[in-house]
Amino acid sequence: MLNKSINKQKLTTPQRQSNIELLRIFAMIIIIGHHFSVHGGFNFSTDVINLNRLWTQFIQMGGKIGVDIFVMISGYFLIYSDNLKIIKILKMWLQIFSYSIFSYLLLVAFGVIPFSLKEFFVSLLPITFSNWWFASSYFVLYLLFPYINVLLKSLTKQSYQRFIVLLTVIWCIIPSFLSIPWQCNTLLWFIYLYALAAYIRLYTSATLISSKISFTITGILVLLTFLLVVSIDILATKIPFLAAYTDYFYDMQRLPVLLISLFLFLGFNRLTIKYNPCINMISSATFGVYLIHDNYRTRTLLWHTLFNITKYVNTNNFILYSIFVIIAVFIISSCIELIRIYIIERRYLPLLDILSIKIENILNHFFSTNFFTTDQKG
Repeated sequence: MLNKSINKQKLTTPQRQSNIELLRIFAMIIIIGHHFSVHGGFNFSTDVINLNRLWTQFIQMGGKIGVDIFVMISGYFLIYSDNLKIIKILKMWLQIFSYSIFSYLLLVAFGVIPFSLKEFFVSLLPITFSNWWFASSYFVLYLLFPYINVLLKSLTKQSYQRFIVLLTVIWCIIPSFLSIPWQCNTLLWFIYLYALAAYIRLYTSATLISSKISFTITGILVLLTFLLVVSIDILATKIPFLAAYTDYFYDMQRLPVLLISLFLFLGFNRLTIKYNPCINMISSATFGVYLIHDNYRTRTLLWHTLFNITKYVNTNNFILYSIFVIIAVFIISSCIELIRIYIIERRYLPLLDILSIKIENILNHFFSTNFFTTDQKG
């Protein structure tokens, strides 16, 4: 009966358009490019500016842009949701836990790393110990979103605008020019991005800005941001200490990254792409792609053992090889995650649904409110 009800609900769930799903895929690909750059172990001389170095610096830009985009997408869709979905919390936790513990046990089994009781314990609590910083921050954001929604919806449009402007100044503009976080951490920044995207959903017109204009502005901002990097590269040949600041404007709280992320989001949001099952299926694997390829225990194996990327750093094929590696990592990781979803997760999903109903009943009884739900739509 439970399986029938789940299947019936899936049949009545409206199909999502694929524009934002395509954005998720794009965001994850540029995040992989960022990780290729920062975890590749490249040691370019600051005295020489060549094409391979510039390319590595260029693809590094995508990491925090992708992060900002993923959080904006959540704010845009979740602002109209009032309840925590227990089933989604359980699925997210189990997904993170599975990749944490199984990757550790596999590395131990194949003799890559020695067994450590401490590391085993850390693997059992990946969110608590922030084995993936984004996963931990996003998990907490999801737990908080109903309360955030209550706060945001209680504001008038004018008060909401002032709230966004205030946070933009103290958590983005000031850090961009003074390099201080101004009492902001990752979770607070995620809340800001959530609120910004939620404002777009609540108050802006769908015709406010076209996709063409949004993408044009995005291209200009990307070019200007990269020109800043090149300028610092040139100055660093004369003033060596500046070499440590080439990626200064790539942080997720910097104004260029925020604006690029915002206009990319607006551009894809204004696109008209009807439901495409292939795009949506691949999009559903993006969080798993992140968990697979950015595991801190397997980074060296991935970038240096499997793909040996430093071997190509001084060759003419470096750019083409980097593109191949980035796409290959995305495809391989997507296949692994889709296997987990469609073969493994489907087997235990009915059990999770039963467990979520029991947890929901206990929590609603304890708090005397219907603040929790096992709705399958999320």
